[in-house]
Amino acid sequence: MDRNEKRPLLSRQRSLDGDSYTHSSKTRRMVACAAVLLTETLERVAFYGFTSNFVLFLNHEPFSWLAQNAASTLFFFWGILYVMSVFCGWLADTTLGRFKTIVLSLLIYMVGITFWPVLGYASFQCKYNNDRKFLIGLCGQRDWIDVDGSWTMFEEYCAWVVIFALFITSVGAGSVRANLAPFGADQVKHEGPEVTRAFFNWYYWAINVGSLIALGVVAYIQQNVNFFLGFLLPAGAIAVAFIVFFLGRVCYVVKRPAGSVLTNTCRIICTAFRNRKRRQEYLIDHDSYDLNPSPSFLDMAKIRYGGCFHESSVEDVKALSKVIPVFISLIPYWMVYFQMQTTFLLQGLHMRVSGPNENLTTTPSNMYSVIHFSKDFQFPAAWLTLFDVVLLLILIPVMDRVIYPCLDKRGCHLSMLKRIAIGMIFSVLAMICAGGLEIIRKNCWENDDDCKWTEEISGTEYQAAKLWIFWQIPQYTLIGISEVFASVAGLEFAYSNSPKSMQGLIMGLFCLSSGIGSFLGSGLLFLVSLPKINWMKKLDGGNINHSNLENYFFLLGGIQFVTLLFFVFLSRRSNEKEKSDERERSGRINDYLGESSTPRSSQRERYSSYNS
Repeated sequence: MDRNEKRPLLSRQRSLDGDSYTHSSKTRRMVACAAVLLTETLERVAFYGFTSNFVLFLNHEPFSWLAQNAASTLFFFWGILYVMSVFCGWLADTTLGRFKTIVLSLLIYMVGITFWPVLGYASFQCKYNNDRKFLIGLCGQRDWIDVDGSWTMFEEYCAWVVIFALFITSVGAGSVRANLAPFGADQVKHEGPEVTRAFFNWYYWAINVGSLIALGVVAYIQQNVNFFLGFLLPAGAIAVAFIVFFLGRVCYVVKRPAGSVLTNTCRIICTAFRNRKRRQEYLIDHDSYDLNPSPSFLDMAKIRYGGCFHESSVEDVKALSKVIPVFISLIPYWMVYFQMQTTFLLQGLHMRVSGPNENLTTTPSNMYSVIHFSKDFQFPAAWLTLFDVVLLLILIPVMDRVIYPCLDKRGCHLSMLKRIAIGMIFSVLAMICAGGLEIIRKNCWENDDDCKWTEEISGTEYQAAKLWIFWQIPQYTLIGISEVFASVAGLEFAYSNSPKSMQGLIMGLFCLSSGIGSFLGSGLLFLVSLPKINWMKKLDGGNINHSNLENYFFLLGGIQFVTLLFFVFLSRRSNEKEKSDERERSGRINDYLGESSTPRSSQRERYSSYNS
């Protein structure tokens, strides 16, 4: 047992037959894993319940944000979340430990997510009871006649309250995301790799169960009842998650902080840079050159080249050079992926979500009312994200148990890099579908008066085209298929190509690539909204009918296609380099063994010495 770990329920004395020890250990492990999985399920209920209709919340009265500013704000949230996941992972490794970090993160999460029921209550009072006192006290005065918004999200009404609440929420969510999965793996790591893989499978399913609950229940309440109840449920889910995780503390294996690999990595890079500079200066001063092969940059940090680090530590850092280019290539994919809850949602809000025969202005007068079912059911726009979740739940086991084994038997093995490339292809197709649908939707709305359709969603009127929102199913389906290939394979690539000492850092960098993709998506949306380009025109609230959203979709598809070509080139070079290195290594070993005239036993000893 690791001396840095505590086992609170593990008996200090093993019984004579060992049965009680085994039973107690297994029960403790199951309870600990159940607490972690339930915590993750509740956290995803809160996360997706909060983000699924966030753009709709800012679009509607009394905030009336511009469509591009509402989408950019959600991009901002995701970017901060994934950047914080790296920092909070480092903090847990070096100072607090994962258990204390998760407890503190859930507390911060609760503080941040509490702002949203408060804003939902202020919105409810303003819209349904014509009482703006609470909202004015929270966000200040505004000109209620001018609802045209501004060019940047920082100039929108109540912007700083929204951004501050987003930042607090993103810190808590990012820290939980960085530490909960490895903390759960710590509970079962002594049980062997098969149990660890089983835990990650259940962990992934817990994520999707939470997503199903959030999108199926919470999103409906937000769109068809009110945002106060719709935001109150995610806040309650986080409170219950904190209680569940904290009560499970008596069963956890708690690992003390043992130092961060990130700090050691920075020291190795600095040492290599310093020693390389000294070596170059020495060769220049003595007017000489080295007959031996020049060591690589990071090799200069090794002890034999004047550094202070062991060979294995430097080789672990060199593994970063293999995974970082792949993570960089995935950044445009994340830009495409995050469109599901931003621009895809905006497009869906401007399509038909309800039947033609009922009055859509009926709204609940009581914010505490239960789910309000009208004769004319409005399909929540956020429900289309369920196609992504359901596809993941179905396709992942099918691919893992059926498709991949069949392909392997036929000699067609899909490596991780090939799967990532296939996922990128599907993401390009998703952008083409989204852009083509937007052209059809706009032509229908602009050129056919019978195609114009006005409907009220969550108290806000939308000038929509009379096209069913189900026409968006292909683009959501393609994104879901791309996630099965690119996202899952990318996570597997990050895990399998990282040494044990670098797993935390490399998984953090994988999350960081998602955050950078979110920031770039926000920046690109802001760029195409500038007056010189003006693809997202300055209109009331979330209206996009006179914008050129299709150009934005095609631009994202083009960026992803160019990245795909670069990734294919990069993958081929990587495979060729690996084959070349393997042939060179085999050649050196064969030459060494072939030139030796000593008996085979001596050759084995010399080979072991050579290998070491």
